[in-house]
Amino acid sequence: MPCSARNSRQEAQTRIHWTRARAKAARATEREQVMNPNATTAIHSSSFTARSRPDSEEDPIAGHHMRKLKAEIGLELGEEVTVVSEEWTRSLYANIVTETALDAYLASATSGYQEDQKRWTRLTTRPTEESELYGPVAGIISDVVSHLGEPCREGVTRQVVNSHTSTFKQPKYKDICPDLCIKATGPSFERGSSDYIEGVGYSNVASLIDVHLDGHFDDLDQAIQMGFYSRQIYLRQPNRNFVRSLVVTENSVRMLHYDRSGFYLTPFINIHHNPRTFIRLILGLSSPNETTLGFDTSIQWELDPATGAKVAGTIETTDSTGQSNVYDLNMDRPPFSRGHILGRGTICWHATHHTTGAEVVIKDAWRPASKVSECDLLNAAQGLDGVVQMISFQDQCAETRAYRPPGFVLGGFESRIKSRTVMRSYGKSIQYFTSRYQAISALRDALAGHRSLRAAGILHRDVSLQNILLGLPDAPPGVRGILIDLDMACWTWDLSRLRAETGLGTRRFQSVAVLQNFELKLPPRHDHLDDLESFFHVLCNLVLLFEGPGVRAKEMDQWLAKCETLEDPTQAGLIKAGFLIRSWPVAPWWGEACRKLFRSFKAIVNNIAGEKHSIQQGTESMTPEEQRDALEAMVEDTEDIYDKVIELFDDALAAIEKEDETLNSTPTENSAGPVVASEKPKTIASLKRLSTDEHPDAPPPKRLSPPLIAHAASPEKLPSPEVRPQAPLPRLRRSERSIHPVV
Repeated sequence: MPCSARNSRQEAQTRIHWTRARAKAARATEREQVMNPNATTAIHSSSFTARSRPDSEEDPIAGHHMRKLKAEIGLELGEEVTVVSEEWTRSLYANIVTETALDAYLASATSGYQEDQKRWTRLTTRPTEESELYGPVAGIISDVVSHLGEPCREGVTRQVVNSHTSTFKQPKYKDICPDLCIKATGPSFERGSSDYIEGVGYSNVASLIDVHLDGHFDDLDQAIQMGFYSRQIYLRQPNRNFVRSLVVTENSVRMLHYDRSGFYLTPFINIHHNPRTFIRLILGLSSPNETTLGFDTSIQWELDPATGAKVAGTIETTDSTGQSNVYDLNMDRPPFSRGHILGRGTICWHATHHTTGAEVVIKDAWRPASKVSECDLLNAAQGLDGVVQMISFQDQCAETRAYRPPGFVLGGFESRIKSRTVMRSYGKSIQYFTSRYQAISALRDALAGHRSLRAAGILHRDVSLQNILLGLPDAPPGVRGILIDLDMACWTWDLSRLRAETGLGTRRFQSVAVLQNFELKLPPRHDHLDDLESFFHVLCNLVLLFEGPGVRAKEMDQWLAKCETLEDPTQAGLIKAGFLIRSWPVAPWWGEACRKLFRSFKAIVNNIAGEKHSIQQGTESMTPEEQRDALEAMVEDTEDIYDKVIELFDDALAAIEKEDETLNSTPTENSAGPVVASEKPKTIASLKRLSTDEHPDAPPPKRLSPPLIAHAASPEKLPSPEVRPQAPLPRLRRSERSIHPVV
């Protein structure tokens, strides 16, 4: 079944694949508004301006909140709107109903369609308010579903609901609630706690429908509004491959499609002159067949008939031999979801093997068709300590190209391929440590795993707090911490890709050089020194942020998050550079061993960042090629840097053991020392965080407002460039093979 198009905006905050064009756009203070509603080509653009409905009275607070939500969606979707052809739109759902059945229905009195007038008579010709259309449109759609819809099997229903004849749970937010919906029951739907009207929420709708007056909107405004709905559906219905909605006016209908490659709109089609196309769209978006609706039906749930809640579920995979395996979903552990529409759409399911009972994590993700499969990288990582281990891999589960017109190339579209990876289950994210020794040993083993990956020809490129897991209880050295998620990894020999893919990673943990490379005409390749700095930022988010297990320092959290609110990567790079040259107090709970580790690791990273910065700023004396070559040459002279850093961790772990032995041998009543290393973490298998509040592994929620366009930081708010550590920093010389940290 065909479907979607793509917009030029890439992946959403805070994990970003920046393009140089996007970095430049971020520094613009105004965006040009372009509209061409009468264009005959299949694509046109427009700029979003928030509109309230013509017959609504906006609550000031709710209106502000609505604009913030729409702005966040707009930032993700971008400003380029793709409109597919009317001819292709007419071909959608061609086999969902026979021509004979269509003719008979349209000729019947029940339909309310007059063939001689070519008009749906229930619709007024010149409405002045949208409210005049809600009831008639709902009635037409309901009758079509009742009389022409495919028969539903037991436990499956489809019902048209008019929000405006129901009770809104939050009346002041009704302008960001859909006008109509296809309420659904069946294996992939459930009653949830997030109803927007009584009995209806984003977890139990098949499709959504908005009603407008002709001419009271623009394409981008519609795309953002329906994009907001689609994001909610993706969150509440995690086995969705795509989401489709309708916009209906007094004279026309259009379909909007959203998937991991982007979105597209159909043109408005006159429903009076083309009633058959209108009916097919209704039947397609209300189908009792969940595959037709865009669901991945290899994931199935059982529902509690009394409550309508999902109480059990299974997920089916196919291994490399073609053998099918069924796993039972762990219903006590909500799946991890990134919470965005565009991009990889990663979903991680906690499950156990149907017969062996082995606990696993099953990851569904959509990679660009041009990108190497994660399976190849995971195969190369088999047997490596400190790195996630794959059990099986299933590729080509779905592809977004199949949801679009044949040969679709508009709007910068790039097809994405869905894959399913079954992996061993480990502990929770490293941020859920219970002792100093556990946290530092986990980070140490993940760093050693990164070194092993690089020796196997793989560069990770997305080291972050969420991508390092604690090992299983009583894990031996080497697997006390696990580096996961090779989605952004690349072969080290693939120079062209390493150079082309600029700005990968999670903003909070990106290196200064990665952020400042956007200023260069020829950016160098992402290298292991960038990842090494990312490991340092993970350490910062442990010893500076946490005052003890589960206890965050609010002010430090805000400081570390500063760069996440900046759209401009170069401004974020300035913040990071200031952070590196400033002195920071390690939380007392971590003790002297961790303070020494932090200072020594910081000196190494600061030295590398300083030398890279010197080359990046050498624009007058160096050509772009010379700059790039000089930056890349640094990598060749730092092969033993892993040994230097891992030695720092080993020294710290030995010191922590001694400190803990001392504390345990001389206990005091009011001892405020660190938690002893022998303390064992709770056994919870987890993979990364969820973007919804109910996930037990979720960190504190991110801000609701969209990232802001960067403004130059005022000088008094940036650390002084003249601040220096008390001891001089060692220079990284290309003639030297070692880097001597300040201790």
